[in-house]
Amino acid sequence: MSIRPSHCIYLSALLLLGGCASSAPDSAPPASAPAGKTTIEQTDSAQANLRSQANRGDLDSQFQLGSSYFVGKPQKDLKQAEYWWKLAADKGHAMAAVSLAYLYTGRDNPEFANQASMLKYLNQSAAGGNPMAQHILGNLYLNGAQGVPRDPLQAKTLFQSACKQNYAASCTALGNTP
Repeated sequence: MSIRPSHCIYLSALLLLGGCASSAPDSAPPASAPAGKTTIEQTDSAQANLRSQANRGDLDSQFQLGSSYFVGKPQKDLKQAEYWWKLAADKGHAMAAVSLAYLYTGRDNPEFANQASMLKYLNQSAAGGNPMAQHILGNLYLNGAQGVPRDPLQAKTLFQSACKQNYAASCTALGNTP
């Protein structure tokens, strides 16, 4: 599977932006842990709580747990990231779907490269209203890349939808779309 450099940038950005947009607000750890608990124990407790919510079917928790495995907290485990993102994506979580699409580009690990699955989840996320996914898919249609037929009208429709959600790159792309 070959990916154009411009698409790699968009696909790389999607995961970074997705994690930033969906993560809980950062809070600095306390200067000292409460009596009897170390910072590591607090982190383990928070991870256990997140896993518990994810196991109960909470889609945001499934997405966040997958994201934590992707970035290496508690440890990097792409199989676990895929597992949790797939659970959430298959139930309609748009950010999990776009994250899974990125995983299936194979950029982080070629073993995960799967163009059909990448397109499936990218389309799902775009249909769910994710402006980043709409923009990426719009570029694929504009250029006829990654198994997507060239269709400037479909690209323009996707860019318009993302632009209406204030996705600046799509607003710019509209000016350059035939």
